[in-house]
Amino acid sequence: MDYPGHSLLVPSSAPGFQQLEMFVYLADVPEDCGPAHLVARRHSQNLPAVPDRYLRPGFESGSRFHQPGGSPLYDVEVSAAGPAGTVVAFEAGTFHRGTGMTAPRGARYTMHLNYRPAAVTWGQRRGWAYAAVQEEWYSFVSRASPRQLQAFGFPPPGHPYWTPQTLAGMSLRYPDLDLSAWADAVGQK
Repeated sequence: MDYPGHSLLVPSSAPGFQQLEMFVYLADVPEDCGPAHLVARRHSQNLPAVPDRYLRPGFESGSRFHQPGGSPLYDVEVSAAGPAGTVVAFEAGTFHRGTGMTAPRGARYTMHLNYRPAAVTWGQRRGWAYAAVQEEWYSFVSRASPRQLQAFGFPPPGHPYWTPQTLAGMSLRYPDLDLSAWADAVGQK
């Protein structure tokens, strides 16, 4: 999932916490100009919220999904190729990937837009979330208190965002973060 550059947390499927991402094509984007390919939720809804990029001291940076033979999700992905004016809209938790640009002198011109409810202070198109894929960010988060993380938009313990699902996702995104304050507020040990 390509959410780390759009949110400090992990995607939530609960009403009121979803973010809408959009690619708007300013020119035609045929298959040879590398359109996004997306996976329908029915194929990925039970997969963990593992980020596409994972940086942490002692771990190699880069994608977790570069594996020989590719991902089994490749078999069910759908191309978002389309003419100028196409709007590709998807939730931040949607599995998607860029594809190779094979057209000689090909180009892809797009606008990337994001919509979030005002209460979703942890989600931005740029800002802290954009820097949240750097090793220094992971190091900071692992040492920060819940109160310190609130200054960056993390909801406090007891906030309705925190569910067993989002706690499990956060343990994947931030394996060194002590989630006990949030888990205790949810009643999860």
